[in-house]
Parts: sequence; C-alpha cells; structure tokens
Amino acid sequence: MIQLRRHIVFPGQFVITTVPSLISTVLGSCVSVCLWDRETKIGAMNHYLLPGGPEDEPGNANRGMTSIPLLIQTMVNRHAQIENLEAKIFGGCNSLYRRNDRFRVGERNIEVAINMLNEFDITITAHHVGGPYGRKIVFNTDTGKVRMRLLNNKSNIDEEINKGFGC
Repeated sequence: MIQLRRHIVFPGQFVITTVPSLISTVLGSCVSVCLWDRETKIGAMNHYLLPGGPEDEPGNANRGMTSIPLLIQTMVNRHAQIENLEAKIFGGCNSLYRRNDRFRVGERNIEVAINMLNEFDITITAHHVGGPYGRKIVFNTDTGKVRMRLLNNKSNIDEEINKGFGC
C-alpha cells in the first residue's frame, strides 16, 4: 500500500504535488479547484477567498482570477499537459449571509472557477458548489478522487460524490 503524504491548504494558498498525496481544506464561500493530470498523476488544489478582477496583481492566490491561471501554469511547469487535466470544483456556499448575500461572494467565486477552466479548455468532471453549508474536502492525487463532507449543524455524515471513494 502506498503511503500518502498529507497537505493542508489554507485560504490564499495552493499545493501542487508530483507524489501520491492527500490534500485537504475546509471551505465556506471560498472555492477550491482540484486539478489532476490523469497521465502523470500530478495533482493540485487551490483555495481562494474572492473572485478578483482584471486589476489584481498576477500571482495573487487569494483571488480566483489570478489563482487559477497560476495553478495551471505551475502544473504545466511541472510537466503536466493541459489536455490531460481534469478539474473538480468545491465550495462557494452562502453560509455567512443566509438572509441577504448582496455581494454574492460564493456565487461569484463559482462563476470565476467555471469561466477560467473553460477559458483554458479544462474539463470539469465533478463539482459540489453553492448551498447553505461549508465543506471539508480531501483530494487523493494518486487516484484523482475527492472525498467531501458537508458541514451542517445537523450531522457530520460523509457525503461522497458518485459511488465509491469520492468523485
């Protein structure tokens, strides 16, 4: 059995690994994009807080519009091929502003992820986004699967995407 390294991604950070690893984070209105090269098994995850805009400094990992291209370019620098990449998107809940989210932070974070991945022509193979609750995700870079737990006040039941271990 392969011993997997463990990494935690905090807001405004990302992790890219070429060795089998478990990468985890906890998301509210923030969004994480998990990228996986199915040929080389290079895996990456970011965790951005705000959607950002064209005025943001390149390389700002707190903003989706700069974090996602940085994540993709860093994977390519590690010999991942864009045509082999698949993406999974998580987060973007409305946990803080359930009654009135006039800024729509979670929703805008999700839109940025989808738009940026489409711009790079990267297939989105799974997503679990929006809603009123946060999520904890664990990305297995050896298999490309993600295990997710919905963080609600009623229970801590694991919610897995698709059958088996994650999506």
